[in-house]
Amino acid sequence: MSTVYISSLESDFGKALAKEFEKNGFSVVTEPCGGLEYFIDVTECRLPEDDKAVGMGIDPEVLDRAYQENVVKPLQALEKAFHGMTGAKRICFLSSKDASTNWSEAIKGFGYSMSKGALHNILTITKNTWYPKGYTFRLFDPMTGSLCPEKAAAAAYRYFTNGRYLDDDDYDRDDEKNLIIRDALGREIPW
Repeated sequence: MSTVYISSLESDFGKALAKEFEKNGFSVVTEPCGGLEYFIDVTECRLPEDDKAVGMGIDPEVLDRAYQENVVKPLQALEKAFHGMTGAKRICFLSSKDASTNWSEAIKGFGYSMSKGALHNILTITKNTWYPKGYTFRLFDPMTGSLCPEKAAAAAYRYFTNGRYLDDDDYDRDDEKNLIIRDALGREIPW
């Protein structure tokens, strides 16, 4: 039986995702360990006090807390599990269009968007190092608030467990070699 790490089963999405994997024969754990095939971080820390825009008194402590929750803690968990991964060796993180410089419709609040943007860059560097050694990466927007957790989890399961388009002749069209964000409808979200 393959093992999948899901960082938290507290959210409705995390619970639904765990059920989706278990329904398909996976063992789900919530502590990083060796022998994982999938590492999935479902952190979406959006702080209520992160509600300011420039000129409204941005609180740097709020930004730091968002960074710690959305970037530092998940990467610490990945460090614990990383070298013991087997099989698919797939590393998955949640993101959203709010972290996109092109699709974001946010009018205030920087902590979540900035922290997820930083995570994207960190994961790109990680992918550049580890993709040649058999690790694959996914960024996924579950469209929280637009889709029910079960539909979002089913879409995430399909995206996380399936291979993606491979085109050795055209690097720009090769989904597996490039770190992209896909939403629950399968759309690519531009950075």
